[in-house]
Amino acid sequence: MAPGNEHGNDTGNGTKTYIGEDATPHTIATVKKLFDRCAVVLFDCDGVLVNSEPISLATLVDVLAHFGAPLTLQEVSDRFTGRSSAAPIDHILVETGKDVRAEFKPFFYEKLFARYDTELTKIREIDGVLDGLTKRKVAFCISSSSSVERLEKTMAVTGLGPWFEDRIYSADFVKNGKPAPDLFLHAAADMGYSPKQAIVIEDSVAGVTAAIAAGMKCIGFVGGGHYAGDEVAAANRLYDAGADMVLADMSVLAKAISV
Repeated sequence: MAPGNEHGNDTGNGTKTYIGEDATPHTIATVKKLFDRCAVVLFDCDGVLVNSEPISLATLVDVLAHFGAPLTLQEVSDRFTGRSSAAPIDHILVETGKDVRAEFKPFFYEKLFARYDTELTKIREIDGVLDGLTKRKVAFCISSSSSVERLEKTMAVTGLGPWFEDRIYSADFVKNGKPAPDLFLHAAADMGYSPKQAIVIEDSVAGVTAAIAAGMKCIGFVGGGHYAGDEVAAANRLYDAGADMVLADMSVLAKAISV
């Protein structure tokens, strides 16, 4: 990565864009080009549509400690970002020998949703992205590792629900969650699109891995609060997983699709 360009580059029109590992600035034009043959966009939810990851990771630290399988915040982030609740449940089983499938979600959600009511916010400029896609007549949906219950709460708190209506796909719908491609393939097929017509927007290595395995283009996003101060390293992890480009600001995407 070019020295001095770690956090972006001014494209000349006042728009900061994220710099890729090859030191090439992702200008409005290069982002727009990625959308040339795009008919549908599959959004991850946590860390892409809403700034929920700092809340959920901190809550998960407390919940794991409660069940006798403590991890640090960094360990929780490294192991579970972008994955379904099956992953921490399996961790608890390995560490303690306890099967907590029946009690994990109710306990976790009680704590998480209480924080959502006062702390959960949308990612900045995400409404502009969704409005731009709508005007371009590009279809879009949510394809998230979160459960249906959690997604419903997220939509209600943030007011994003009307953008997506019934186009919300959860890991609950498939046997294998991310990093398997099942959820993305299911969502695209259900909406009537092929993988080659799709772009996935993801913030996690598991999600990018799933998108590439599904044969879809992928934009990595590192603008969520859980990557604050770590955008460069996070971007490189997403590139290593196969992302076509990585952005740190949704305003770049909003401008690219509105041109």
